[in-house]
Amino acid sequence: MIVKKNRFAQQGMRVLTGDPKKVKALDAQGNVIYVDDPEMGHDVPQDSLDVDMLKRGISMAESLGGVLMMNPESSATGLYGQLWNEVKDMPQLKGYDRERFAKDLEKQEEIFNLRLDEGISGPSLRRNALELTEEYAPQLGEDWGYSLNDVAALTNYIGRQGTREYFASIRDGEKYEVPGTNLHPEEYLDKFRRGSIAQID
Repeated sequence: MIVKKNRFAQQGMRVLTGDPKKVKALDAQGNVIYVDDPEMGHDVPQDSLDVDMLKRGISMAESLGGVLMMNPESSATGLYGQLWNEVKDMPQLKGYDRERFAKDLEKQEEIFNLRLDEGISGPSLRRNALELTEEYAPQLGEDWGYSLNDVAALTNYIGRQGTREYFASIRDGEKYEVPGTNLHPEEYLDKFRRGSIAQID
């Protein structure tokens, strides 16, 4: 299911602050997702992450869709460029080394879904997308042009704090310095956006 992209500043939508109460649900593909409890009566936007597009975009930006499965300059591994040094001690990866993880697409999907819905070493990508949009869309006003997918992808790329610093640099008219030899966030987003709408043969 394709969900329209969100533009909070233009549409004046509000997102929950804090950590909203969630209930488990299944998406169209049968994956467990966490959604706002409809019984709570919160004022939440109808827009949500398009998980298929998010995954496709991240995989194209991180591994060229599965071509580069082990980054020689970092521990980024697999379709989604997950940092092996961050995930290697997870119980789900007992018995795995980096090479085995790089070859196991099903395991990569399992770990990325945890990052998306529950979080690994921090809030989930879903929560990041909602909360950082809530925080920065009003501050950036007309300079805000980021969908929930964009924000989730950025937090996957440079972390929650890095994304906050990036948006703050736009707000303050300052230059954002990218850590290491990584792409600037706008260059990354360009690759992500083009990848997310790429046709799958």
